[in-house]
Amino acid sequence: MANIRINKLESFDMFGDFNVLNQTAGVLHMQGVEVFGSISFNQVAMIYTANGTTAKTLTLSFGLYSLNGSTLSLANSASTSTNPTANGYSWITLGTSATQDITPGNWYFGFISSTSSNNNLSVVCMPGFNYAAAATQRRPSGVFVMGEYSVTTNAFPTAICTSDMIKEPTGKNPQYPYILISA
Repeated sequence: MANIRINKLESFDMFGDFNVLNQTAGVLHMQGVEVFGSISFNQVAMIYTANGTTAKTLTLSFGLYSLNGSTLSLANSASTSTNPTANGYSWITLGTSATQDITPGNWYFGFISSTSSNNNLSVVCMPGFNYAAAATQRRPSGVFVMGEYSVTTNAFPTAICTSDMIKEPTGKNPQYPYILISA
């Protein structure tokens, strides 16, 4: 089968329902994504929301990981900060450290955010299944698909063992940010 070029890759379909993720500094969220065609990757776009007029700073970081065996390896990253002054939803673009061709297969999107001076900043994310409200309180077993890094960090580790990832932590409503990559 020929390698198909795509011009857009989304972490989830934005035309459905969505939630907002309040910022928790130092939490690395990881989300598995299946890529069906190759795409040139040099920037990432996300949507955030700001409330209030108090001075604030939002820092967003994105990491692209591949999985080999039980090790997630950092392939590329991007980070930026912004100082929103208005209420509402806004797009933010993060430039990567180097242009890369993402090829078909399974990839993992890592996300870290932090705020300063004000916590009224959130990132648009997909609605998650509320494991905390589930009667069984069971976390998914099997292959790692999404979760949180068990160590607090403000930087992307170059390698992460999947056993160090908490699969859909109990007691939380897991949510993963909307991420758009366009060629």
